[in-house]
Amino acid sequence: MKQIIFDKPKQLAQLRKDLELGKICKIDGCGKPLTNMLGLGSGILCREHQLGQVEYGGTGKTNRLYTFHREWICVDCDKDVSAEVDKKYPTLKETSPDLFNRLCRNRVIGDHIIRRADGGLDTKENIQTLCLDCNSDKTILNEDYKRGKDVKSESEILN
Repeated sequence: MKQIIFDKPKQLAQLRKDLELGKICKIDGCGKPLTNMLGLGSGILCREHQLGQVEYGGTGKTNRLYTFHREWICVDCDKDVSAEVDKKYPTLKETSPDLFNRLCRNRVIGDHIIRRADGGLDTKENIQTLCLDCNSDKTILNEDYKRGKDVKSESEILN
């Protein structure tokens, strides 16, 4: 696991308080205790997810916790964006992993299967990874740009 040089450990009193209060990572399904390090996300994330934040070169954003559920492979067309980036920049993964991750992250969307406007949650079960092309197609076919529950299902559109 990547270590961040500028992060400092939390004070012992804060660690005890977090443990006594049973504070756990806010990422759906994680359940690990909060990180023992100060820094971005220290009050809501475990160390693994803290290091997975965009600011650390990861895929997630603390104001959009569902983005931590993104993968590098589109569930619709099976495009592997990490392979695409690796092919284009063959040494980047080893020489600059943060930049490699940023390029991969830029090629996929953490898409809600059931839109939040229709009551969809930010859970792992309701988030799918789509490449930019598939996400654009889904948005147009499902009319995701419309508000609320007036949207036709994909099967209604395609039939």
